[in-house]
Amino acid sequence: MNLAKVRVVAAREYRSTVRTKAFVIAIVLMPVLMFGGITAQVLLEDRVDADDKRIAVLDRSGALFDALAEEAEIYNSHTIDEETGEQRKPKFELARQTVDEERIDEARVELSNRVRDKELLAFVEIPPDVLDTGKTAAPLIRYYSNQPTYNDVRRWLERVANDRARGVRLAAAGLDRSIVEKAMTPVGVENLGLVERTDSGAIKEAETVNPIATFMVPFALIMLMWVALAMTVQPILNGVIEEKMQRISEVLLGSVPPFELMLGKLIGYVGVAITLVGLYMIGGWTVANHLGKTDMVPVELIGWFVLFLTIAILMFGSLFLAAGACCNDLKEAQNLVLPIWIIAAFPLIAMPVVLEHPNSPFAIGLSLVPTASPMLMVLRMAVPPGIAWWELPVSIVGSLAATLLFVWVAGRIFRVGMLMQGKPPKITEIAGWVLRG
Repeated sequence: MNLAKVRVVAAREYRSTVRTKAFVIAIVLMPVLMFGGITAQVLLEDRVDADDKRIAVLDRSGALFDALAEEAEIYNSHTIDEETGEQRKPKFELARQTVDEERIDEARVELSNRVRDKELLAFVEIPPDVLDTGKTAAPLIRYYSNQPTYNDVRRWLERVANDRARGVRLAAAGLDRSIVEKAMTPVGVENLGLVERTDSGAIKEAETVNPIATFMVPFALIMLMWVALAMTVQPILNGVIEEKMQRISEVLLGSVPPFELMLGKLIGYVGVAITLVGLYMIGGWTVANHLGKTDMVPVELIGWFVLFLTIAILMFGSLFLAAGACCNDLKEAQNLVLPIWIIAAFPLIAMPVVLEHPNSPFAIGLSLVPTASPMLMVLRMAVPPGIAWWELPVSIVGSLAATLLFVWVAGRIFRVGMLMQGKPPKITEIAGWVLRG
């Protein structure tokens, strides 16, 4: 193998990728797309619709409307920003409706029509026995609306009605509400680590577990690896197909053997992925340092992260190279790479289960599967109490063996497929290339 040619190809692929405007734009847009939506939801949550909400209340019990109206006034007083005077939340305007019991069905139709005509947001029907303390199952308050996704009024109504109902029931039972509330004060459970003895023999108290750190750090690592993988293997596929369509591959193969060309491309894109991850890590460290949260950054895992990322790029990148070599355009390639994408994305699907049960037999077994090992092993290493001593070497050996196999298989496919034109090959033909070379 001519390593000089491999190095030249790798350097070419690296420079041609990182110097493009698309690469720079992707670096900037990816965090915006991932976290911008969450930020926008938080900022716009109370600014999307500040119009007053008119609700008709059909109180057949005669016992709840006054309480609802009083609570509505309290709620409305908090809908205006004290500093700017801007109304940030909609006010609730309640209107009492009275009707004879014989005309209850007609009243429901009339109120429904007013909702359809947008005179009302909704109307509420309170049953006559809503505060009946003799029933084991409380009657339901009915909330009618043609906007089922708007839940603010319904949640507020449920809270106020339940609070009023509890007060009536406690009074009927002759119990003082303040005493009952004190007796029902919940007991919290503090989440702590383990007590340990230091080298000096002193006992170190257990520290409080930060639930955000225990979830966000592993989640961020996996998402970072997935972003690097997704932003790397797709350009590999596009580049190979473009070279094949423009007959550039024929010129390249005249100077570089197929396997060396493929290996050079893989190494070049590994460099692209490491560059991408390095920029994001520097940005993450800067933000953590500004917030005084550098203790949450898992510095000890960076080396293992880069190693597993390299394995993942070599493993899946070789498959995408082979798929691109077999196809004449992106449309043909999409069907061929879909199973590869499913295999690559499976660790993301299993991540919630593995994150909650990192040392279960399922998590251990799945993290030792070569195609899932790069993501899930890093995930389990970032979640206390960590992994057993034997799991890391077994995972690395298995992943490297699978990567070498994938690269070898892809090399045999790449050698034949790059010079092939016309109808895309069948799976049986591709298997023949692998077996016969």
